[in-house]
Amino acid sequence: MKTLTSHGLEWFFRCIDIFNLEEQSILKKYRKENFAEKRLVYKERRAIGKCPLTPEEVGLILHAMGFDNSTRIYLAAGEIFGGERFMKPFRDLFPRLENHSSVDSSEELVTNTQGLLGSAVDYMVCLLSDIFMPTYDGPSNFANNLLGHRLYYGFRTTIRPDRKALAPIFIDRENGRTAGFEEAVRRVMLKTNFGGPHKRVSPESFYTNSWPECFCQVSPKNPADKCPPDNVLEVLDSRLENKVTSDPETLAEKNSTSRTER
Repeated sequence: MKTLTSHGLEWFFRCIDIFNLEEQSILKKYRKENFAEKRLVYKERRAIGKCPLTPEEVGLILHAMGFDNSTRIYLAAGEIFGGERFMKPFRDLFPRLENHSSVDSSEELVTNTQGLLGSAVDYMVCLLSDIFMPTYDGPSNFANNLLGHRLYYGFRTTIRPDRKALAPIFIDRENGRTAGFEEAVRRVMLKTNFGGPHKRVSPESFYTNSWPECFCQVSPKNPADKCPPDNVLEVLDSRLENKVTSDPETLAEKNSTSRTER
């Protein structure tokens, strides 16, 4: 059974038009208190892929890619702003939805008021899951570090939707033009890098993609880049043993210690 994790569904305070008036008021207040004043036009931002994917959009992408309702999905995020109204379309498509609260039987996460334990659980589940899908790749250390960590752990599968390419497809769907929707989504997603090695291009962070600097090579041009042998620990032990037996001072010290112990 495949396990898929998703992160970032709560990052909407810069794209507030999808919320009702009361919710917009809360988000505007939050934005004013925490960010510099900036002209933000929802339709313009969304058209260029600057808005996070909604839960429904995430569900539609996964469905178009062939994931069905038996897929187990772990949502690594805080409580979704807007609540069940936004989550229902996603849950209808993928009912096997979990988060760190639903998987905790000890209630330890509930009593952890700092929230750090829940974040740690989120991180480890995302790191070890079959597939990881961040829905927003803005300034998030959580998502960026996970992308790099999963890359370093053997190029684990990651789905990174191209929001800019997907935006006109979703806008057409909202305007009633639904013909060929799933095929259009698939065409975009087929161009996506699914966690394989790729050269880092600015502004991609080193922490998100440390290839090739932090990776060894099977057939390197520079011997220093060569991967260690599979039995590297045995080789190191053998070298250490040879060094001890070939070094007169070390051998004399070892013999002296042995006599003292006797």
